Amino acid sequence: MGVATLIILVVAISLSFLLIYVPNMHIIALQIEDNRLTGGRVSVMDMLRNSEAALDDEDAATRQNILKGHQLRLTLPQNVTAAGVSIENKYVDKTIFITINGIGKDYFDNYPMRGSCNNIVDVTYDSENLVGVIEIEMDTVLEVSMVSEGENIYFDFVDPHDIYDYVVVVDAGHGGNVPGATKMGINEKDLNLDIVLELKKLFDRNDKNIGVYYTRTDDCNPTFASRVNLANDSNADVFISVHNNSTASGRMSSINGTEVMYRGSDETDESKRLAELCLNHLLDDLGTKSKGTVVGDEVYIIRTSEVPVALVEVGFMTNQRELENLDDPEYQAKAAQSIYDAIIEYLGAE
Repeated sequence: MGVATLIILVVAISLSFLLIYVPNMHIIALQIEDNRLTGGRVSVMDMLRNSEAALDDEDAATRQNILKGHQLRLTLPQNVTAAGVSIENKYVDKTIFITINGIGKDYFDNYPMRGSCNNIVDVTYDSENLVGVIEIEMDTVLEVSMVSEGENIYFDFVDPHDIYDYVVVVDAGHGGNVPGATKMGINEKDLNLDIVLELKKLFDRNDKNIGVYYTRTDDCNPTFASRVNLANDSNADVFISVHNNSTASGRMSSINGTEVMYRGSDETDESKRLAELCLNHLLDDLGTKSKGTVVGDEVYIIRTSEVPVALVEVGFMTNQRELENLDDPEYQAKAAQSIYDAIIEYLGAE
């Protein structure tokens, strides 16, 4: 009886383990097979070009049946659903990341992409542990939308102005290994970002149809070109860059106040109007001394901006009192509110 009982117990335990793991056996098998494949990020742009050429040879009804009026179609394997798909749009890099849980290195071998190359510079793919990432490099700033239908997911890339009434680009100056002015252990890059993050809170709560793009929301340092290109490529209605000032020598002094730079070569004078609104709101709300609006065409992001631009110097880090104010979260929130109000007034979106 003892041996029989032991055998029954062993069988019961074995069945229990099977019941637990059998539902995952398919995934485990896929992972084992996927690990045998060599990988690394590869371009699949030729696949898309070939698909576009093949679709051009089809009649309108066939193209409609394949793409359903959308630009791209991806087919999901069995047991993979649209719920496992996420999208990240890095506007400043003009790059869209589509992450799909449950697809391996050979995904595109089995499920070719179909669609059009419009505005697409390159498409690359990589997968690790059955998490595939499709990286799509665009030639301009576009929004991305996705719809799912059965085993297929469809993507479209849309001009921001087709979605939003207004487009605003906000730049937090400096970042990463470029701290800007540094006084008493305080970096300008951090003050700039703190104000911009407060500004983001205001726009996030805004019920107007305004699309807002940020050159950075963390401690990175986009190139000058990528910052201004975000504004130009999105054809922004407003481009604001947030900075803080210092004396030419970098020494602490009594010099203080708020200054706003604008593009003097803007023949429409819209940059100057935007700068004046920013300055007036900041002076009224912060009670700072006016250092005026100043032509700033020697600054790259101002000179090369094709849209109304204002570079705000909220205060002087080389002034003890203003430095203390600028490092105060309440003061930062007040500065952000001033800039926000100026933007809303400029847009006429009250």
